[in-house]
Amino acid sequence: MSTLPTISLAKLSANATREEEGDRLRVVCEEYGFFYLIEHGIPKEQIAEAIDASRRFFALPPATKERYSHAFQDVYPATARGYSPLLGEMLHPEAGPDPKEMFDLGIESEGDRRPFAGRTHFPDATLAPGFAQSLLALQATVLNGVVPQLGNALADLIEMEQGWFQRHFSAPTVLQRVIRYPSTGGAAAKHTDDGFFTLLLQEELPTRSLQVWLHGRWMPVPSLPDSLVVNLGDMLQALSDDRFFSTPHQVVHSGRTDRISLPFFIYPDVDAQLTSREGTYTFSVAEMMLRNFKSIWETGDGAGRARELQ
Repeated sequence: MSTLPTISLAKLSANATREEEGDRLRVVCEEYGFFYLIEHGIPKEQIAEAIDASRRFFALPPATKERYSHAFQDVYPATARGYSPLLGEMLHPEAGPDPKEMFDLGIESEGDRRPFAGRTHFPDATLAPGFAQSLLALQATVLNGVVPQLGNALADLIEMEQGWFQRHFSAPTVLQRVIRYPSTGGAAAKHTDDGFFTLLLQEELPTRSLQVWLHGRWMPVPSLPDSLVVNLGDMLQALSDDRFFSTPHQVVHSGRTDRISLPFFIYPDVDAQLTSREGTYTFSVAEMMLRNFKSIWETGDGAGRARELQ
């Protein structure tokens, strides 16, 4: 195929079409690990508001943005929240630091001292109008609408017991990110995501910046109107006993405008201990997430299975 397949969230959720669309999703997960999600129910205006507010935030002076950097966040690890400047993160050691800037947030939880939990130190509405408000509103829509429906469908496909998804995702761990790729030379080096699955909301630009490693080559992924891009993560690959693929991908952006990207990295409850159906893999969610963050931010070994990607 010259582009990714599409899956309809509405069909996955409807009694009349659930089984047929679920069968299509199984094939897509086994052969691609990446797909467009259509009929997802997220208002286009809500995505546009978050993108516009993010663009205004990134236009602030560097010294102002630095006041919301990792050093001023009260979570563990500190690199899970707040602002990171250009060349602040390295997803693959051979490529070096990525030319992109970011702001990370999560589910806001007062007084929660577990890894990846707590509150984000945001700029206020006077400094960055609509920034926190639009991102948190979008988070609520994603968590209440898309995640339960898609997550339950994926849990069924890996043949987990009834109620498995509700038990381990009633309090999910979410790493929500806003990324600005500069118009010339913006990039995110090749990597895999380490979570259950990732939802990517993005601008509909003519550039085909996202690239997916499929069938031995890098395949450009154009923006498809009114869709999200979904990719499977390393945790889901493990829980499927390697039947599903956590597919490598990268971003190479060059165009007339910067590119704003809004990924949601979806994980189970951070306290969960999970075992695949056939018992091939057992892992702690917190330990796997912390190991990945150490690889990115401390040892410089890259994200996910980056070291396997030559």
